[in-house]
Amino acid sequence: MGVTGVVTTGIYCRAGCPGRPHAQHRRPFATPVAAEAAGFRPCLRCRPDRAVWPHTAEDAPVEVREAVQLIADGHLDRRSEADLAQRVGYSARQLRRLFLAHIGATPDFVARSRRAHFARRLLDETDLTMAQVASAAGFGSTRQMRRVVEAVFKFPPEALRARRSRTDRLATDAIDGGLRLRLPYVPPLDFHATLDRLAGRCIPGVESVSDERYRRTILDHDAVGVIEVRDHGDGRHLEMTAHLPTWRLISEEVAACRRLFALDAPPERAPGVWDVFEAAVLELLGGGKRQWSGAQAAAARLAGRFGVALPEPVCGLTHAFPSPLRLARADPAEVAGCRVSRRAARSIVALAQAFSENAPHRTTRAVAR
Repeated sequence: MGVTGVVTTGIYCRAGCPGRPHAQHRRPFATPVAAEAAGFRPCLRCRPDRAVWPHTAEDAPVEVREAVQLIADGHLDRRSEADLAQRVGYSARQLRRLFLAHIGATPDFVARSRRAHFARRLLDETDLTMAQVASAAGFGSTRQMRRVVEAVFKFPPEALRARRSRTDRLATDAIDGGLRLRLPYVPPLDFHATLDRLAGRCIPGVESVSDERYRRTILDHDAVGVIEVRDHGDGRHLEMTAHLPTWRLISEEVAACRRLFALDAPPERAPGVWDVFEAAVLELLGGGKRQWSGAQAAAARLAGRFGVALPEPVCGLTHAFPSPLRLARADPAEVAGCRVSRRAARSIVALAQAFSENAPHRTTRAVAR
């Protein structure tokens, strides 16, 4: 990946960093997180920590790439290394060995690095308190965040915030205080073409495309919020604005947004899905090309019957899609009452029960709540 570490100063940089003129003192690392595991901190000039995450070596096996993506989605925020290894078909020992060989760090270290880097983004781009940053980044406490951030960046969180430039901070929405974050990607990205594709598959009332923005409702337990995504305009970032009851799950929404817009999958850029359970329900409702509009309409009726309503409609959004837990408790006859076939209704309830039983946490991103 062209990441280098400066042995004499304990710093790693992007290739060609103007702040590190002595190339003979550098040695390459397979990934930026490998440099961190070796004890190097990111360069304060070229900011390699702002590169697109996750960082995976080009020759890494498919299973390792899948595991890294699951970590990026927050899998290790709620599960163990053993669970992650089982998910990709390895033992925990095998997975650690492969991570050390191809990533340069263990899965747990990669997860800690992810939390630390997300915390730094929040410190740079927002005015959230230290406690809010710690919770949003997935740390158990402010003390834990301070310990991990200082280990990665060699500065405590307060010092990193004091070092941010004026251009780092994104102003909050003047209307309701929405939290704004940049989402980096590797160019090129045809954002408008992606919006056109998403517009054709939106669930009415749950998601919409208008004014060159993608919007959708999300659930934070039983509270509903709204996510808005637009082009930042610099050719390197999208901009996400989150209107949420709390910021404790913002890292999951960022991961879901990255997946939806395929920000970590150049050059194909085929849009992904925001929510795995939601996408699976659409398939059960008949998401083939000929029946897609019918599936969308049926999903909208399910959202209206079993989802959580917004206090007031926002840009055509009215409800959050029902969580697996809500549909798992539903009577199939009630689901069929949304003009869904009895067979599909039984399948949806069974799917929701399976998602609910296998999920130790609220999220419906990589797994369901």
